[in-house]
Amino acid sequence: MTVDWPQLLRDQDVQFDHGRLTVRDGASTGLKATFEDGSVIPLVDMGVIRVSGADASSFLHTQLTQDIQALDDASWRMAGYCNAKGRLYATFQLLLSDDGFLLLTQRSLVEPLIRRLRMFVLRSKVSLEDVSDEHAAIGIVGRAALPGLDALVGSVPEQRGSVHRAGDVIALALGGTPDRVLVLCSGDDAPGIWETLSRGATIADPNVWALLNIRAGWPEIYSETVESFVPQQVNLELIEGVNFRKGCYPGQEVVARMHYLGKPSRRMYRLTGPDGPVPAPGSKVTTADGSNAGDVVCAAPGPDGLELLAVLRNQYRDRQDLDAGGVKIVVGTLPYEV
Repeated sequence: MTVDWPQLLRDQDVQFDHGRLTVRDGASTGLKATFEDGSVIPLVDMGVIRVSGADASSFLHTQLTQDIQALDDASWRMAGYCNAKGRLYATFQLLLSDDGFLLLTQRSLVEPLIRRLRMFVLRSKVSLEDVSDEHAAIGIVGRAALPGLDALVGSVPEQRGSVHRAGDVIALALGGTPDRVLVLCSGDDAPGIWETLSRGATIADPNVWALLNIRAGWPEIYSETVESFVPQQVNLELIEGVNFRKGCYPGQEVVARMHYLGKPSRRMYRLTGPDGPVPAPGSKVTTADGSNAGDVVCAAPGPDGLELLAVLRNQYRDRQDLDAGGVKIVVGTLPYEV
């Protein structure tokens, strides 16, 4: 069953229009969500690819940057999919399903990714399907919003990278501050699960989830930035999204050479600025004299202004005259060392 998010939200006096949520009085619920008090977020832009078949594990192992064969039922991993030059088509959250694997990524990328992956199936016993409409993805932010999840799955996963399953409900622990959990359920179960999770919690705008991904330093590839970045340029190996001990995959030589013999001339940084237009993925970051300092990976409005991830040439990381879409920005902090 396809999840009808607009209807589910209307039933709770929340309007959903072009990716934005508004409550009945017209005030935005997005950045008014208090993380510590707990919030739930409909992740309407999350796509799901199911990879199944007798050869699914070996096939994905030869395509993605992650060690697929080491994945177990109680864990999820970050992974990337590159072209032959080592540039990313997509990043994923990867986990096991009942009959194979689920790849969670931007919904807009699902169809082109499936088309490309099918080019390499050849005689392998592998099936690739877009099952985005069969699933609902819900984000939970803050410990105060977790009791509803506890009622559904029996216990809340705490360690980042862990997975807890209860029937068709899957909970992925993302960690961070505040704590985050991603819940994946079937479309049939979505109305009841959404009602349970949202009871007593703030319903937050999907931009809040994007903002927390930015603060966590997790890169998202969008249609505008497909084949733009090598994994190290978006810090994918720093969040355990690249395994350098596994066998070959498209672009592996480029990625491995940069890891063992070189040093990335560009890295992804978190930047902040005052309120202003949110730059699109792939937008240029420039200096006062018009020099190209780098490219925006993703951006979202924050409580104190604009926040974004951008891949910068390293020599520009300390500049005080950076600009993204007319907003003056400066390099901030990430929860890991770059």
